[in-house]
Amino acid sequence: MKITARTLHGQVCHVEIQDHVFKKITPEKGDILDLPWIAPGLIDIQINGFAGIDFNRAIESDDAWHHTTQQLYAHGCTGFLIALITNTEEGYRRLLTDLAGRINLDPRNCLGFHMEGPWLNPDPAYRGAHRAEWMQKPRLSLLAEWLEITGPLLKLVTLAPEIDVRASVEVIRAGVEKKIQFFLGHSAAMRQALDLAMSAGAVGWTHLGNAAPPTASKFENVIMHALSKPELFASLIPDGLHVPPHAFRVLARSLQKGHHTPRLLLTTDAMSGAAAGSPGRYTLGEVEVQVGGDGAARLPTVGAEPPGRLAGSTLTPFQGVGLAERMAGLFLEDAWTAFSSRPASLLGINHGLAEGNSADFCLLSPENVPYLLATYHRGKCVYEAP
Repeated sequence: MKITARTLHGQVCHVEIQDHVFKKITPEKGDILDLPWIAPGLIDIQINGFAGIDFNRAIESDDAWHHTTQQLYAHGCTGFLIALITNTEEGYRRLLTDLAGRINLDPRNCLGFHMEGPWLNPDPAYRGAHRAEWMQKPRLSLLAEWLEITGPLLKLVTLAPEIDVRASVEVIRAGVEKKIQFFLGHSAAMRQALDLAMSAGAVGWTHLGNAAPPTASKFENVIMHALSKPELFASLIPDGLHVPPHAFRVLARSLQKGHHTPRLLLTTDAMSGAAAGSPGRYTLGEVEVQVGGDGAARLPTVGAEPPGRLAGSTLTPFQGVGLAERMAGLFLEDAWTAFSSRPASLLGINHGLAEGNSADFCLLSPENVPYLLATYHRGKCVYEAP
């Protein structure tokens, strides 16, 4: 198969695909008008659920698995991690066994697991929508149990090292030896706890700016300490709700341009109400979530109580790139990289428009506000716009 398209930095290329990979990419010296843009497939490292399907509950059928993965293709996502939030040990055992079996049998665009819990900070200021009674200190034995079920599918773990620094360091070191990445999140870690976790191998912060106190010291807070570390990556949720646009602009630009190596990652943190079609009641594991007309996914409240905590998002990957570009004033190419090749690189995946890489890419309309024309996975068209 051969495609002629324009990369996001403007280069016209002739792309030849064979045996699922980019066989040859040849730059065109001249210009050709009205070509589609070509960009690497989006990689989302935090998908709790999508299109009415909740990964934190048992998936009822193969059709449900195919439906939700297909809907992710339809939003430009050629790779994602299933995010499993805080659960009981038996709950994790059940979910990992079922989901790992499905992925091993028919992976589609699923790359593995992101364990967001149970090693989080139970303080109400940090726990978010997670259940505090199921949180616990890090344990090597639990990590070993997860690995026995998932094998190499366990890709990413989020933890709060301050709940037990010594145990966290042990778990991070052991996991890094198994090629697992560790992020901090739902955490109050600063100074020594942050430094020790990073020295052990932690490389990022999950949805920076969220699961943090609404008021804090001007300078002694987790956001300032995370941004001060030039080697620490951080993911942001670009829905305008988790981080308001003015704050998103500050955080995204600091992570993107504040150091020689950009550290910005984008994720949806999507839950089952994303791409589901309508507001209403959905689930996030054992938690009931109300999706409002504004798209916000919140824990329900009673009567005149203030709005409930955010519980995941209804953002879709392709939508998230455009919102991040506009809110932060980024070039589209920079926002796209933060949602594709950069997270892929953290996961050890060679991803992008390069010869020998898997042919996972999107074609976009050549307009000021592009829309998704098609998604390709391993050289096969898996979605085409109607």
